[in-house]
Amino acid sequence: MNVSTAPRDATTRFTGLARIYDRFRPGYPAECLGWLADTFRLGTSNQVADIGAGTGKMSEELVYQGIRTVAVEPNRDMLGILEAKAATTSLLTAVHATAEDTQLPDASISLVTAGQSFHWFDQAAFRAECRRILSPGGRVALVWNSRRRDSAFTHATADVFRRHIGDFPGFSGDHRVSAADFDAFFEPDGYEYREFPHDQMLTIDEFLGRNLSATYAPREDDPAYEPLVADLRALFDEYREDDMVRFPLTTRLFVGGVGV
Repeated sequence: MNVSTAPRDATTRFTGLARIYDRFRPGYPAECLGWLADTFRLGTSNQVADIGAGTGKMSEELVYQGIRTVAVEPNRDMLGILEAKAATTSLLTAVHATAEDTQLPDASISLVTAGQSFHWFDQAAFRAECRRILSPGGRVALVWNSRRRDSAFTHATADVFRRHIGDFPGFSGDHRVSAADFDAFFEPDGYEYREFPHDQMLTIDEFLGRNLSATYAPREDDPAYEPLVADLRALFDEYREDDMVRFPLTTRLFVGGVGV
């Protein structure tokens, strides 16, 4: 899918998934957020905008680094959990808005982040909005926790989904964004790319929750739900190590300017 033609329902597709998403989706490595904080000298004296913040997975990590963060999220279910988190700290503000129209003041942001969300945006409109809200010299950081494509376990999990979902799109993330998309989004002098290892050990409940939190996963009232869960359980049993499986992830960071 070309990010410039993101589906119209991108702001509602996570409705009903907020709790399972918040419970089972991974956060981001401290090394990744620490690198951003150190490189761009982030703290309480400037502000980061976390766009498409969801339930605050990225925002929480930014706050943990001592960074003042405004989290922008269009989905009301996700926003409810995000607002509850914002109520516990003065460093986090939750805003109900879209990536393409954040409602933030001009030139008010030092760094824009998008964790696990850029592939849902209208690329051109988001770029224009970043140019508007970023202060001079500001940058955009696009981040994904991506299943490692060199892993037999990743391929086996994809095969399970293909058996039960006829239009399975592949695992979401930066795999849906092409090099041409990145080249078009960032300014001509390019962007910096970094990887951070982020493998996790998951219990059966965590493994099921991780997979069922995806927008392409069937809901409980779908006839495909129980057969899919049964096959995921069988896959877990095949790969488990002492009642856990290694879930292979790499956190991928793309950071650069957009001409401000």
